[in-house]
Formats: sequence, structure tokens, C-alpha cells
Amino acid sequence: MAAVMLLTVAACGKAPETSPEATTAPADSTEAPETEPKDKFDGIDLNGVTIRVQTSVNMDDATNANFLIEGTGSLNGDVANDAVFKRNTDVEELLNVKLKYIQSNETWRTSQDAVQKIVLAGDDAYDVIIQDLFPMASLAVDGLFLNVADQEIIDLSQPYWWNEYMTDLSLGRNSAMYILAGDYFMDVLCSAHALFFNKSQLKDITGDPDVLYNLVLDGKWTIDELIKYMDLAYNDLNGNGTPDEGDNFGYICGTVWGSGIPFYVCGDLKFITRDGDGVPSYTLDKDPRAATALVKMDKLFYGKSMFLRDNTAANRAYFSSGKSLFVGYHRVGQFDLFRDVEFDIGILPYPKLDAEQEHYVTSTHDTTEVGVIPVTNTKLETTCTVIEALCRETHKTVLPAYYETTLKVKYARDDVTSQMIDIIHDNLRSSFPLAYNGYLDGALLTKPFRTPLENHSTNFASTMASAAPEAQAKLAKMIETYNSKAK
Repeated sequence: MAAVMLLTVAACGKAPETSPEATTAPADSTEAPETEPKDKFDGIDLNGVTIRVQTSVNMDDATNANFLIEGTGSLNGDVANDAVFKRNTDVEELLNVKLKYIQSNETWRTSQDAVQKIVLAGDDAYDVIIQDLFPMASLAVDGLFLNVADQEIIDLSQPYWWNEYMTDLSLGRNSAMYILAGDYFMDVLCSAHALFFNKSQLKDITGDPDVLYNLVLDGKWTIDELIKYMDLAYNDLNGNGTPDEGDNFGYICGTVWGSGIPFYVCGDLKFITRDGDGVPSYTLDKDPRAATALVKMDKLFYGKSMFLRDNTAANRAYFSSGKSLFVGYHRVGQFDLFRDVEFDIGILPYPKLDAEQEHYVTSTHDTTEVGVIPVTNTKLETTCTVIEALCRETHKTVLPAYYETTLKVKYARDDVTSQMIDIIHDNLRSSFPLAYNGYLDGALLTKPFRTPLENHSTNFASTMASAAPEAQAKLAKMIETYNSKAK
């Protein structure tokens, strides 16, 4: 991931050899010099046009990647920031364009109304908007953004685009794409859910600080294994026979809602199934693994080794004091919050639902900040050209600086931790339930999982009896709206 592929085309022009036995070419043989492929941006001159990027700086929900998008605007010696500065200036020079960043402090609660107000007023204030996933996905359904899938300059086959993540947001109209998720939009990576654990405590418990890493690498890291090690870690430190604050817990996190989201997404459930045209239908109620997920999550959240408290900062402090093996509801981009802990810290992908699951899946959050192009944009081709260049150059300079230097070197304390970050990074794919749960009135995550778990219930069939027909009807209506307003 950190390495940049350099594609070269070799033109071989050797003269025929004089005999089968000849081991060298004749003296007059020639060989054409190697040539590099033509840069796709060669000859493009955007005549000094300004591309206006509304960039979110709000930290209301865990992560914000503006420091990797806008940066400080100058060199300061920080490897990641200086790579951002170089990326931005390189693109400006390459295309003869000016990048203008306009900061927005909207939260996930207010961003939908704020963007909607601007676009419906016909205000051509921004060429690109970077805001939270589920509010922007809802506005995409309502036709407020432009489609990038048919823009020739956008090459979604390139590794700097999160193609699978973007495709999962499509509702099937000619594979139209309205949400931008590529390396330039770095919060997709920064907001990826990850589990942090106390390696020193794990060694004390099991004698092997790498036992969980080995499970991951062997493909055997599951929810059952997580619960097993949580229970091994629990210790009634105050001796009162009751799990309470002061004990050593296996896992500490917030509520069953936010903390549960990555487990459901990472379980690779069939929230939807697509037909031959890519049109989705609601099928969570038909997936037997969904009922299994509810049972396993009930066991996880209501076991004695779990400490639930709706205070992320306090939970982080509790974990950092060395009194919990795992801490949940944290993201890759929060790795730096633990760099000063006194014990060795490790990072893991969220576990598979069961051993039958083929691949790990990494979940972002519904507040992950993604890109959109409002319908008020009057220069779509130019904007897409700049975005393509920004994604490509981010992949070449900013991503290696952040991913390899900042995450893997500055914060990670061993080589295997770096492998875990690779696994998390390489398995980002499922975005549909995060983007559309709210639009579908909670049918993807809230009604099937959050509501029954809050009531300590595992009766999945009863929940789905009423939720599934409603969900399919709402999804059909959403698709109808999407197709009627899609640009």
C-alpha cells in the first residue's frame, strides 16, 4: 500500500541473432530506450481556475481528516503535513489550478440541513463538499449531487479509489456514483473501526502477547474468541463478587448502539442482495447469520467481563490505566491517543462473526466524512480532473507518509501491528448499512440489533416479522426517489 507502482513500457528492438548458438547480439543490434507511459494529465491546463473545497473541521464524532486534506498550508517539519502541502502544491502546478479550502464546523446533526440549504438555494459556493456519510447519502437519494461514474477522467480501477465502498452505496441506476471515497478523502481510513488491546496484560494472562495476532493471521479471529479472552482478563479486584468500576475488565466501551455498529458490519451480513442490474433488495431477515449475530452480541455486551459506560473519554482513560484488556468504539485515526500509555498496545481488526466467514470486513462509521459534488457545480469535468489528481497524488505521497510513517512507525510498536493495520485498511468495503440505516428508518441496524439489545432480547424472528416488510417497502420507495432525481 505504501509503495507506489511505477508502470514502464519496454520497447524491445533487437535484431535477429546470426545463429541459434549465438549468445550475444551482433554489434549493430539496437535496443530502444525504455520510456515511461504518458501521464494522463499531460497537456491539461485548467487556466488558473479555482476549485473551492468545503472541508469539515468538526471533531464531534471521533475523527476528522482535514489535517490530511487542507493541512496547515505551509511546511512545518511534520512528515504527514509536509506531504499534504507538497500534494496540494504539486496538483496546483500540474493542472494550473488553485485550491481554495473553506472550513465548515457542521456536525453530523447539522450537516444535512446546511448542505441542503446551500444547494436548494442554487448557491454555487462550493465545487466539492466533504461532510458526513449518512447525511450526504440521504441528500444523494434526493438528487442534490452530481454523478461521477461516467466521467472519463475518473478511473475507479486505480488503487487510490475505494471502488467497492463507493459501489456499495449505489442503488442501481446505471451504477451511478454520487459519494466520493478515495485516498484524498482520508477520513475513510481515519474513521475505520479498530480494536486496541493491552499487550502486556495479554502476556500476563496467556504468556503470549502475540496470541491474538496469530488468530487474526490464521483467519480464526472471531467474536467467540474475543469473548474467550475477555473472560480470561476479568478480575474482581475489589473482591465484592460483583462486576463494577474498580475491577479489571475484558472490554470497555460505550453503549450497545455506537459500539455495536462495527460488529454488525464486520460480520459480513447480507443486509441487501442485488439483482443483475445492481438494484438492491432487503434480505437481512433471510440471512440466518443475522440471528446468530444478535445472540453473540447479547452474550458480548451482557457478560461479566464487559464494562459499558456512555463516556468514551472516561473509558479510554480506564483502559489507559491498565484495567481493561480491550477498549472498543475507537478508530484507526485515534491510535495517537494511546501513544503515551505505559504498557505495550496492540491494534486488531474487528472479529469475524464466525469461523465460516471468509474475509475480515472493516467498518467505517456512519459519520465518516466523504466527498460530494453539488448539482450547483458548473464545472464538473474540471472538478473531477482535480479530484482524480488529488487522489492519485495522495496515494503517492500523503498516504505513505501517514500510513507508513505516522501510523506504522510513530505509533505502532512492533512489525505485526503494522500487518494488522494493513488488514484493517485492505478490508474496507461495506458502506450501505451505514449510509442508509437512517433513511430506511433504522431497518438495517437499529431495529434488528440496537432495539432488541437494549431490551436484552435475542428474538430476531419476532423483530423482523414487522421490520422486514416495512424495510422492503421503504427501500423500494428510496430507489424510486433516487432514480427519478438522479443526475
